[in-house]
Amino acid sequence: LVFDNLKSFKPKHVFVGGKLVVSNGTLVTRIQKNIISPWIKKTVKLKKFSKNDFVIKSKKNNVIANTIFMQNEIITKLGTSELYPKDGHVSASLDSDIWKVAAFDRIHGTNKHSIGFLENFGADIGAFASTWSFHENDLIVIGSNDSDMAIASNHLIKNQGGLVVVKSGKILASLPLQFGGIVSTDSFETVSSNFEKINNSIVDLGCKFNRPHLIPLFLPFLALPSVRILAGGIVDVKKRSYISPIN
Repeated sequence: LVFDNLKSFKPKHVFVGGKLVVSNGTLVTRIQKNIISPWIKKTVKLKKFSKNDFVIKSKKNNVIANTIFMQNEIITKLGTSELYPKDGHVSASLDSDIWKVAAFDRIHGTNKHSIGFLENFGADIGAFASTWSFHENDLIVIGSNDSDMAIASNHLIKNQGGLVVVKSGKILASLPLQFGGIVSTDSFETVSSNFEKINNSIVDLGCKFNRPHLIPLFLPFLALPSVRILAGGIVDVKKRSYISPIN
């Protein structure tokens, strides 16, 4: 990049590989069009969800849930909370700030998934889902009820990736990431606006953290302590073992 002043930082000339490609705001060379393989926009290989796909069953009157306790947006620890099944189903408990969290293999079409509980999130929403996550880029869904978790997941299937916030069956904010489920093909301005809406919609409704988009991004990240969730199960990172969602 060549600038004629250091205040506006508007480049006068742009060189790529030693070749002038832009001069005074005008493209002066021909750009070869890259052919993008169709599969890169079809990476959310999941069937349509229903609320039944997020059910955790128990015949007990009460259970101890092993929770992923959020210490901040990134670091977690193992928590526990007593929950009371109804009609054989163990549900999230907003009163106790206990959420369901699920991870689905969206890349390989294996139907591999795991469901557990997350604690200390705080937002008054129905669900928050994302395909933008570390390691295997699983679909991560956090929710206060199974119906909104299904709606959020189906929205990302339709968009073939992204982030979405749902409350009472309605989409509050959505950021499509159509390219591999992790990159947007929209303009910078559109992406920036939608990204801001994702975070603001969650924070404004009571989330305990200022950067909630980081939560589903890091939840599967096995290089950090202490409890993580992947499609293969809930993992105690230090012990290198799987954790059951309920006892």
